[in-house]
Amino acid sequence: MIRRLVPLALLLVAGVAVASDGWLAQASQAVRTTNYQGVLVYLRDGSVDTLRIVHRYRDGEERERLVSLSGEPREVLRHESEVTSVLPERRVVMVAQHPREGLLSKFGRYADGGLSEHYAFRELGKARLADRLCRVVMLEPKDQYRYGYRLMIDKQTHLPLKLDLLGEEGVLEQLMFTQIEFPERIPDEALAPSFDTEGFRWVRHRPMEVQGGEAERDAWEVSDVPAGFELAEDGFRRVGNGVARQLLFTDGIATVSAFIARGEGRGFTGGTTMGAVNAYGRRDGEYQITVVGEVPEITVRYIAEHLQRRAGGVAKE
Repeated sequence: MIRRLVPLALLLVAGVAVASDGWLAQASQAVRTTNYQGVLVYLRDGSVDTLRIVHRYRDGEERERLVSLSGEPREVLRHESEVTSVLPERRVVMVAQHPREGLLSKFGRYADGGLSEHYAFRELGKARLADRLCRVVMLEPKDQYRYGYRLMIDKQTHLPLKLDLLGEEGVLEQLMFTQIEFPERIPDEALAPSFDTEGFRWVRHRPMEVQGGEAERDAWEVSDVPAGFELAEDGFRRVGNGVARQLLFTDGIATVSAFIARGEGRGFTGGTTMGAVNAYGRRDGEYQITVVGEVPEITVRYIAEHLQRRAGGVAKE
């Protein structure tokens, strides 16, 4: 559940990229450099998930701890780019390296602007949340390829406290703090796992070295993407017993992942929706192409249809 929450939660500072007001520009820094702890509630598809978060910034380093308060027990611990997930019922600990992004921070690198071509920014006034005075702001998409966002940002600390993800039919998903504190000091023990992991199976995910990887890259190209989206990452990941090429596209707020993998059988074709997440799949010869993201269906379909093999390109093992 925590893993599913992260993509939406990362959007809480989306507005910093398109505003000129100083208080809003500070939001991107607040999510990284502020000490805070509290309770988050995540609503989607009629279900409610609750998490406790502790975030500390000290001596230039970020540490964060997420604890699931509903559903399957689990914790996620982050120290800079290292992310450790503890699943006590499965007696498994997973360790992976991720970009320097926490639960709430993603858009600091986009604070130089550039999104106004695709989103309109509006300030909607003030409101209270978790006994804090907030400014309410709206990001409205200018086309059909992205969702809208409504944020409540704490007036004093500039930390985003609530996000509504908006589609044509209204609120698709919602994330908010129900409790929030800003302690001056957070001790190490508040960021330590609460489960004894002795005897657990440890799984460490390391960057993959794929033989023939460059040939796979050379064999495929993206002929077009929706306006505003750019290729941000291009690499490989293990999927089941095989390897898939993964391409990550972003417009500075929304992100879309495309996977290209060899596979027998019919595979996944057409579109499917789960809440705000849309996926679209198609076959190209022996390859399965799957595109997924928290964007409208037209966006994932557009990208999937414009992933193609180069003329004369041959992907090798």
